Amino acid sequence: MISYSSLFEERYGTALLADAAFRAGIEVVVPDRGLYPLNQRSKMAGPVVTVVANNDLVSIMHTVDQAAPGDVVVIANRVTEIGLIGDLIGGEAVRKRLAGFVVDGWVRDTVELVDLGIPVFCQGSYPVGPLKLPPSMKSVGVVGEPLSIRGVTIAPGMWIFGDADGLLLFEAETLETVFEGAALALAREQDLASEIASGTALADVFQLQLFLTKRSDDLDADFNAHIKEIGRAI
Repeated sequence: MISYSSLFEERYGTALLADAAFRAGIEVVVPDRGLYPLNQRSKMAGPVVTVVANNDLVSIMHTVDQAAPGDVVVIANRVTEIGLIGDLIGGEAVRKRLAGFVVDGWVRDTVELVDLGIPVFCQGSYPVGPLKLPPSMKSVGVVGEPLSIRGVTIAPGMWIFGDADGLLLFEAETLETVFEGAALALAREQDLASEIASGTALADVFQLQLFLTKRSDDLDADFNAHIKEIGRAI
């Protein structure tokens, strides 16, 4: 069985997967910017489990408890500056071998979370946890249902990929095609990088002057079509 998590960790990045999906005509779900990895070098991939936290720590703990190894916990929350997860939940995620967290909100114990090695994507840090909020600012969370964060809808079972460039989501049934395309794209990029390293100018690799001539005659000239015609791709 193919381990897409391992392939992503070892070979690919979100930019390459996005390119592969674009070429295959597969929809890429990209959350709006605003969620960043605590560790810029961390990479994360896995099927999604969800919780709309409503500032309820118990619902987050329940979601982590129910998650399977390799899952990514995606947390939506009210617009409240509160540290939704910290070192204890991070430690439990490591014990259960979860793949990481996406928190549309804030976290705390950030140094400890980085040291644990658990990938966390979030808005930033805040030192106070949800147990310190008054009851009027909390309600029971919703576990295992589709949720909306950063302008996109995320359902349990979708796959999420994250690195320093951002986050991408795909339906699980598209992964085989996406990763086949990523393998081809990586080989092409490695060949192009070797050409440039050996002294060939980037403009010559893509016959840029030829495209500029085309565009001077036709302002709608498409660079993607041009590089396809000359047998290149990026």
